Amino acid sequence: MRYPFFLGIFLGILSWSPLAPASPVTEEFAVPLQATSPRAAPRASGRVRKVKDNLTGEPAFRAKTAQAAITAAIEQDAAGCWMIRHNAGFGWVSSGHVRYPASENPVALRRSRQEARFQAFTDARTRLNGCLRTLSPEARRSVTERLEQDGAIRLALINLATNDAEKSEQALRILARGFVAYSVDENAADHSIQVNLVTTPRTASQLTRPAAQAIEAISLQDGLRQLLAEIQAGLIPPVGHRLIVVNASGELALVGYALNLVGFHPNPEAQDKLRVDAEKIATARATEALVGLATGNDARWWNSLDEISQNEVRAAGSGYDDNEPSVRRFGQIRDLVMASAVDDPGLQTLRDGGLPTAAAIRRFGDENLVTVAVIYTPTVRKPTPPTVEPATETTVEPGAAPAPSASEPSGESSPASLPSAAPATETASPATPVAAPTESH
Repeated sequence: MRYPFFLGIFLGILSWSPLAPASPVTEEFAVPLQATSPRAAPRASGRVRKVKDNLTGEPAFRAKTAQAAITAAIEQDAAGCWMIRHNAGFGWVSSGHVRYPASENPVALRRSRQEARFQAFTDARTRLNGCLRTLSPEARRSVTERLEQDGAIRLALINLATNDAEKSEQALRILARGFVAYSVDENAADHSIQVNLVTTPRTASQLTRPAAQAIEAISLQDGLRQLLAEIQAGLIPPVGHRLIVVNASGELALVGYALNLVGFHPNPEAQDKLRVDAEKIATARATEALVGLATGNDARWWNSLDEISQNEVRAAGSGYDDNEPSVRRFGQIRDLVMASAVDDPGLQTLRDGGLPTAAAIRRFGDENLVTVAVIYTPTVRKPTPPTVEPATETTVEPGAAPAPSASEPSGESSPASLPSAAPATETASPATPVAAPTESH
């Protein structure tokens, strides 16, 4: 009878499952970083006004569409955080703007550019968190009330907060961590890079980061789409991993990633070999990170990093406290979903230090940089209800007392049996594994 017990716990802590299929973020605004075609800035027409917002009392860019308001904020061309309003919707745009030094050394220049990309991303994330934390108590309450209109966020707050103060704190954390990486703008002449993040109640209800190195999404496709966009754009440390979880179905994906700069040689053949070697190194490190995620032991790939790279890995996971509610809650979810895949042969291969044949390898980059993501999606075993033995008929002689059943102790009285668990209702159709992405160069 243990499966219904654990299923009950599982359903009890899954507070991020949408009550109904949510509309994709692209219905609210297009995300250039996720575009499959060349990333041209989306068109944004219409008048944009700078107003004092009646929800927060803060200045905001107001436009008819989210796209127009986002564009107006990004065109400030500076580091900062701005509120946006569009019809009845609202959100924030946060930008990190970092300059990198010019250099005659092509390898040094590439390293500086890559470090600037990552620093701009972490700066934008920090600014977004600070922007929301500085809201007045009245504004925090107003934002929380609006967020609670979303069923998924309302359920999350029930599990994460015990009073109004905690509710407002957790609501703003959900919003701060429910962003999408919107775009990366580089000015080669100015030697600067700007990374732009956008968060709205819609984005936060579809994808959030409840713990360091973790993503909860409404589908594996949504989680992988955003993560791979960030990896391809170089908004990552040199090596790392992510666990993507879909609470509604119990699906999960393990992703290890790594990037490696390509050396420079004037001889074309030697340059080709440098690129091949760089790709091999990135693939090996991404695989090691994936193994570390599956085993819970990151020592091997961590010890291979230099001090600068280790600091970047720490920065990627900063801003989380192991004792905060979302981290503790995700720890429970992680343990349950990993336990549901414990019999998966590919996961066992990872734990043995190998790479499953079903793992997908995605390669990105150009002649200067190689980025690799290794993705594995285990088969999730859904809990099965216990089988009930059919009752057997027995013949009782007239006047004879019926014999006690095997499940009943004999004696004058027997303890009352515990009530059986109510049957769990499924909120999602059986999980379908994500098709392995094809390799690309």
